[in-house]
Amino acid sequence: MAILAVLPEYRRSFIEELTKLTSTSAVKLRFIAGDSHADASVRSSWHPGVTYVSNVHLFGRRMLWQPGTVFAGIRADVAIVDLNPRSITAWLIVGTRRLTRRRTLVWGHVNPRAGRDSRTAPLRRFMRRLSSGVVTYTWTDAEQVNAEQQKSPVWVAANGLYPSDKLVYNPSSNRYRILYVGRLETAKRPELLVDAYLRAISKLPDGVKLTLVGSGSLSSTLEERVEHLGASDQVELLGHIGDYCALKQIYAETMISVSPGYAGLSLTQSLGFGVPMLVADDEPHAPEIELLSPETGAYFAAGSAEALAARLVEVFEGRLRWEPERVMETARGQYSSTAMASGFLAAIIGKQQEEDQ
Repeated sequence: MAILAVLPEYRRSFIEELTKLTSTSAVKLRFIAGDSHADASVRSSWHPGVTYVSNVHLFGRRMLWQPGTVFAGIRADVAIVDLNPRSITAWLIVGTRRLTRRRTLVWGHVNPRAGRDSRTAPLRRFMRRLSSGVVTYTWTDAEQVNAEQQKSPVWVAANGLYPSDKLVYNPSSNRYRILYVGRLETAKRPELLVDAYLRAISKLPDGVKLTLVGSGSLSSTLEERVEHLGASDQVELLGHIGDYCALKQIYAETMISVSPGYAGLSLTQSLGFGVPMLVADDEPHAPEIELLSPETGAYFAAGSAEALAARLVEVFEGRLRWEPERVMETARGQYSSTAMASGFLAAIIGKQQEEDQ
C-alpha cells in the first residue's frame, strides 16, 4: 500500500505503467492519496483505482495529517509513504511499523529544497533510518543514501512523465517557439522569461514566439503585462495543457525550452522530446537537475533577464547547439514512466535494481 500526500495529473502514465506490471504479478498494490499539497497549487488528479482523502493542513500548511489512513498503512504487508518530515501520518506509520518490524519504504526527495545542509535535512535522514528502504527520484540521490546508510536498501523510481516509446523527437525544421511549461507561480519566475524574451526579440529571427504553458496565481498578472506591453502577438499564454499529443506538437515546434526559476519535471519532459533547456544557475532545483549537462542544455545567471536574453540569441544564432537525438536518449533510458514503474515495483518486491547505462 502506498499512502501519498498527492497524486497529480503528471503521475497518470506512471500509474498506468505500474498497473500493467502488477497485472502479471502477485503484487496487489493500492494507492491512497490526499487532495492537495502543502503548496496549494499542487493538487491530485483522478486516477482509476486510487482512494482519495481530504488532507488536513496544520500550522499554516507546515504539517500534514491524512485522516483515515494510518491504520490502513500500519496493517499493510508492505507500506510506502512520502519521505516528508512534514507528514504526521508518515511519521506514525513509519514509527509504528518500525516497532513491529514490518517492511516500510519511504519515497521522495532525499534532501529538502534548501539542500542537504539545511536545518531540516536531519529529519529526513532520521525518517530514512527508521524505514526498511528508500525509493529515490534520482540515481544521484541513491548514491547519497548509499554513502550515508550503507546497510539501507535503495531503489530509484526516477520522475518519468511518459512511457519510453512515447519519448520521441520530431525532426521538424519549423521550430519557432521558446517554451515554458510549468506552474505560473513566483518561485518559477515566468515573468523573468517574458522580460528576457522582450529584450531579445529585436535580435531573434522573425516569427519566433514565446509560449507559456501552465496556470497559477500569476496567470492574470502575466496576461495583463503582455497586453500592456503590446506583445500579445509574440507571447502566447496557453493555460494548462495535460494532453500528451498536444504537448508533443508544441515541443515539435520548439527550438529551446527555459526554466527561469527552479527546474524539475519540466526538464525531464523537455529532454524527453529532444528539446534542450536553458536553466537558471542558482535556484533550489529538484534532483532531476542531474540530467542537465553541456549535451542537454545550458545555464544562465539566475535572476538576470539580460543574461537569459543573451542565451536566447545565442541559441537562434546557432552559437549554442545540441544533438536532439542525444538529448532525447539522455532522458529516455532512466526518466520514462516505464523505468519509473519498474523501479517502484522492484522496491515493493525487494528485487535488486541496476542502473540502466
